[in-house]
Parts: sequence; C-alpha cells; structure tokens
Amino acid sequence: MSEKLTNQLIGVTSGRNFRELGGYQTMSGKKIKTHKLLRTGNLADLSPFDLDFLKDYGVKYVVDFRSRAEVDKQPDRVPEGAKYEFDPVFSEDLTNSSKSINDLETQSKDDANFGFNHMLYAYEDMIESDSAKKAYRKFFDALLANDKDGDALIFHCTAGKDRTGFGALLALTALGVPLRDIKKDYLLTNITTKDFIDGLIAREKSKGKNDNILQSIRDIQSVHPEYLDHAIKIINDDYGSINNYLRDVMHLSSSDIMDLRRIYLEK
Repeated sequence: MSEKLTNQLIGVTSGRNFRELGGYQTMSGKKIKTHKLLRTGNLADLSPFDLDFLKDYGVKYVVDFRSRAEVDKQPDRVPEGAKYEFDPVFSEDLTNSSKSINDLETQSKDDANFGFNHMLYAYEDMIESDSAKKAYRKFFDALLANDKDGDALIFHCTAGKDRTGFGALLALTALGVPLRDIKKDYLLTNITTKDFIDGLIAREKSKGKNDNILQSIRDIQSVHPEYLDHAIKIINDDYGSINNYLRDVMHLSSSDIMDLRRIYLEK
C-alpha cells in the first residue's frame, strides 16, 4: 500500500497536493475508479498546460471549500467545461492555511503549541458547525451528480489538507475504504508538500522568527495524525461512528451510499 500511496500524485506542477483517490481498495475488495475523484490544493496558480491536463483528465466538477475571502484573494482557474461549485466550510479560514505569517506571529510568538491547538479547534468546527455540515452535504450532492463515466470531480481548499482531508474522510468512508488507508492518504500531504513547508520554514527562520512561531507555522501547514484522530474521536463520542454521522448528519440514505459506490467503484 505504501508504494501505491506515493504514486497518488497526478503530475500537476503549478499547484500543490493534486492527488488521485482512484486505486484505493474498499473492504469488499473493489477499487475506486481512476479519473473520477481528486483531492487538491487551490487552482489559483494553474498554468495553461495544467489546465489543459485537467481538462484531458476528465475534470467536470470543481468543489471549492474555501471562504469568500480566500476565493476573492486567489480565485480558482477552472478547466474548460468544468462546473465550479463555491462551497465554503467556514465563514473564514479557521485552519489559517491562508493567513499571513505576520498574523500568525502575533498569536504564536509566546506559545509553541498555538498552531497545534488551533488546528484541533478547526477540526471540531468542521464536525459541529452548521456551515460545515451544510458544505459537506452539498459536497455529497456534487459527488452524486458526477455519475457519467469518464467525468472527474476535484474537491479542494487552500492547501488541500484539512477541509479537504475531512471531506476525504467522509467520502472514502462512504465508499467503504478502511480507516487505516484513509489515515495513510491523509498523512500523504506531509510527503507531497515537504519541500514547500521546509522552504517556508527556512525563509521565516532567516528573518529571525523564534522557535515558537516556526513550530506553529509547521503545525498549521502540515497534518498530524492527532488532528484526524481528534476528529474521529469526537464523531465516535457524539454520534457513535463515522457511518452514523454520514446517515444522521449528512443525511445520506442507504440508496445514496449504494449510488456513490456504483458511481465511484470499479465493477
């Protein structure tokens, strides 16, 4: 499985964390189709070459989990022929992945744990806030609409790791992918974005930022297993299981689950 995980990147060079969810195996032994479901960072910086690449890849739906402020600052460049869906999880970017280093500096210079603790709070909000519940239900509506063979759907936020990671947890669980593989896919962000994060830390260190600030930057720009484990624990404590959350909060019926598996799993 580890070799498969390292091959999830699809080759987009003008964006971060563009990954294929096809190929993951479900507990029933079926695999997710390729060219069907992609998780990515934002599409604001896509080159004409990569836009054509995604068009040829079959991208017909783009679901954007970012806030209005994030979208206004860096609007997506959408492949020709694709439908764009603005679907904000938060009213503002609670993960802080889009905030400036200066904003972060004032909050974290005296607290090395600021970034880590703030991310735990953001994941709680993804589970419990009305805006997040509405957004992820709308995401499932888009997943269910993507029922034509050869059409692919992208879902993303700014860095493609937290709001996108939680969306992947819900979608992959609905498709029957084992939790251990969902966690591996979640942590793949740290491999795919390592150069970006290391470069960011090095630049800020050269500017004299203290260790507390550097630690918070790293905690906010990367993913930790504790973030996803925290979310799963809250869901299990409050709703019994992720499948219960899908049924009772996302309002997915047994028929919806069957349709998702028909659309996204190989025969």
